[in-house]
Amino acid sequence: MKEKIQHLLTIISLLLSDNDEEKWATTFEQLSKKLDLDYDTALIDIKHTFGGAGSFNDLVLQHKGQMLTVENNELNSLQDQLYDAVTAEIMSRRNH
Repeated sequence: MKEKIQHLLTIISLLLSDNDEEKWATTFEQLSKKLDLDYDTALIDIKHTFGGAGSFNDLVLQHKGQMLTVENNELNSLQDQLYDAVTAEIMSRRNH
């Protein structure tokens, strides 16, 4: 599961970087690296990006004030995949 999560983080980071969301891109690059250093904490940190005002799931990609429909659809799909993978992994590790 770690490889899947890292892969999702990489794809998300590239999508964000390609759409001028450097702050979020950097956040996910750092979280990907953290998976190798402190896996359990990294999982929790990733899950926390989804909560609260101004969180990752509130992000809408745009360019010059225009919402990027295709890119946002891709981002939403990746967000769902990442959230599901991280949640499943956290639950799995709690049960062992």
